[in-house]
Amino acid sequence: MKYAIAFDIVDDRKRYRAVKVLLEYGYRVQKSVFEAFLSSEALTECAEKLKKIIDAKVDSVRFYPLCRDCETKVAVMGIGTSVEKADYIIL
Repeated sequence: MKYAIAFDIVDDRKRYRAVKVLLEYGYRVQKSVFEAFLSSEALTECAEKLKKIIDAKVDSVRFYPLCRDCETKVAVMGIGTSVEKADYIIL
């Protein structure tokens, strides 16, 4: 399933570490927003890694599932492109 992942992390170092984790799973579409295609296992794994980084008292990370119908209705204004799922991987 495709997810939009948004974060608000106060500490610069923690924010950098969270971005590194999110880049393992998806693509940065804005400074604090990523899009990713995640299986339920990958979603759990990503969330667990982020949970170890953030301070739950001051930081937040949100995973928004995008259903297929919603995915087709995403509008992009300005710079940036839509992130599409590839049916193949080039190694």
